[in-house]
This record gives sequence, structure tokens and C-alpha cells, in this order.
Amino acid sequence: MPTYRLTVPYKSAWYTVLLPTLIALGVWAGVLLGGLALLGWNVPGWLGMLLCLGGFVPGLAVAVATYRFLLRLAERGRGELVLEGDRLRWRTGRRWKEVDFAQPHEARIAAGTSGLGQPGASVTLYPSVQQIFLRGARREDILAVFPEPYFVDELAVLPEEGTWGFDLSADDPYAARFFVALVECLWRNRQQNERFRLYQKFPWRRRPRPAFRHIRIIDLKAATPEERAFLENLKAQVVSSLGDVEATPDYLIGWFYHPRRGKLEGPRDGCVVMPLGHITAEVSFPRPDWKPFIAGRVLQQALAAALGTTAPAGGPQLQHRRYLYVRGHREDGAPLELAFDWYGPEDKDYEESKFIVRFVEAMREKVP
Repeated sequence: MPTYRLTVPYKSAWYTVLLPTLIALGVWAGVLLGGLALLGWNVPGWLGMLLCLGGFVPGLAVAVATYRFLLRLAERGRGELVLEGDRLRWRTGRRWKEVDFAQPHEARIAAGTSGLGQPGASVTLYPSVQQIFLRGARREDILAVFPEPYFVDELAVLPEEGTWGFDLSADDPYAARFFVALVECLWRNRQQNERFRLYQKFPWRRRPRPAFRHIRIIDLKAATPEERAFLENLKAQVVSSLGDVEATPDYLIGWFYHPRRGKLEGPRDGCVVMPLGHITAEVSFPRPDWKPFIAGRVLQQALAAALGTTAPAGGPQLQHRRYLYVRGHREDGAPLELAFDWYGPEDKDYEESKFIVRFVEAMREKVP
């Protein structure tokens, strides 16, 4: 196998992520603190909240306005890449880093279009989160080397869209050959890729064959013998299990607790069986979880009033949550939407959760 050596532009995270974030936060803090200083630092709570929220707009505007200048500074950076057999080495400064793809590793491949609609491809290596981009690459060319379309993401984010990494162009024949050789290396060693092993849990090439097309709700306390036998059979077919959501080759299963009991330790109250090929799945953006936040604040105030003290400045923090929305139909044909607590980038099972959603949508494509 030939050895490839390149010196190519490298976009640093300092210019594409960190500095824009610091600029936005600096302007926001300036607006907030400047407003409070002009008002004598003694303002009602609603006005302080208004100043806090109002600072985000000019902060974002200044960050966007200066982003092109920061990108021009980022373009001055250079890095080196060396691919020798199954080993990739790189550096952006004096220190070399490397990964041996013949050993356990984690890598992500994307090929398609960026958020700006430009064609391209990328390889991302973890846990260092080192990225290599090939501008102008066509998805079909990458799939010809790595023929697993559901593993290869369709969105290849570019540095100017808020990421970083080595920036190659398909107009350079040597850089294009290097990138193809890198993808070939990943295909050759795919069984060592932890992300690919998660992907293999799911039967992507099999067409789902559910026994029914509607979403079926089963109350475990009132379940018939036939329903219990059906669920036992499903449990033996589970290919992925994440909390209260499980996937089989033919169904997505969602377990639930009675609303009055909440999510407590102990047996579940029921489940919904959702036939693959006849449902859609979508993950929401992070949303504020107001209920425990408000309940905690109310309890804090009530305890302070009962004890005759002042409520402490700390207390429950507002958390943001993601939800998996599954849409289908009831037995009578009426539309039905279900929501489940879901995973974010900070969670351990985030990558597998993405494959579950992708699997549901892939099975949808296989059923006319």
C-alpha cells in the first residue's frame, strides 16, 4: 500500500468555535453589566431578566459580523497528514498524533452536502475529535468505497459552519486519492470501529414485517395471555435497548409508567408497540424542563417561609431535555404522536440513540 504525505490548510477551533463564542459572550456581558451600571445596579427582577435576554441579540450579531475575519485568520494555519498502511499520523504544531485503524478505534464518516449546500465529505476521529474534510467530494464516490449508506452521514459540516479540521479539496488529485485511501482503510478495518459495531446491531438490509400497521398500546396489568406471549417473543428479538425504548427488526417498543406514579423504581405499567415501516421518528431540539425547576423553586420558597428564613440564592437548576417523537396511527386510523425522553451529545448512549432513529427512518423507506 502506498504512503501518502500532505501539507494542507488546517482550520483551528480557536478561530471557528472558541473566539466567536467568547465574542458573543463578551458582548452579552457588556450589554448586561453596562445596563445595570447605568441604572445604578438596583433594578427590578423583570428588568434584569430583560437585559439578560436582550444581550444575546447584539452578541450574536457581532459574532456573525466578525466570523468572516476570523475565518481568514484560520486559513493561515497549516497541518501535515501521513497515511501509512493502516496507520494515520497528523500534526498541527510540533507534536505528532496517530491512530492505528487495525486496533480498536472510533471514526465517523459523512458524505453529501453541508449546511450551506456544498458537496463534500469528512472523516472524524474520536476521542480527539480530529476532522478531515474533502470539499467537492460526491457521496456516490464515497459509498463506492464504503458501501454502507446508512452508516455514512449525509450532512458533512464544513469549518465555516462552526467546526474545525484539515481542509482538503477534491480539485487536488493527490488530496482526493489520499482521502479515498483513508476511507478504504476505514472499510478494511471496519470491525475495529466501535461506531460501526453499534451500527451492525441493526438489520439494515432486511425489510420489516410487522403483524400490524397501527400503534398498539398494551396495559400490562390487563394484558391477555396472547399479549403477554407476544411481548415475550418481542423481548427475545431486541437488537438495541436504551432505557424505556427498545428496537427489534419489526417494531419499536416504548415502555411507560402510569402518569400518577411517575418514573419510579419497580415494574412498568405498560408499553406501546410501534410497527417499523409505518411510523416516523424525530428528535427535538433541547427544550427547557420547566416542571421540576418550578416545583423545586416553589418548595424552596415554601420551606423558607415555614422556617422564617430567606430562600438561598442557589437551588434547582433549569435543565434542558431532548425528546424522541414517534408518529403513527391508532387502530381506527386516527393520528397518534408519542414522546419519550431522549439522549443528547453529553450522554453515554448518544451514538446508539442516533442509530435507532436512523433505523426507524430507514425502515420507513423500505415499506411502500
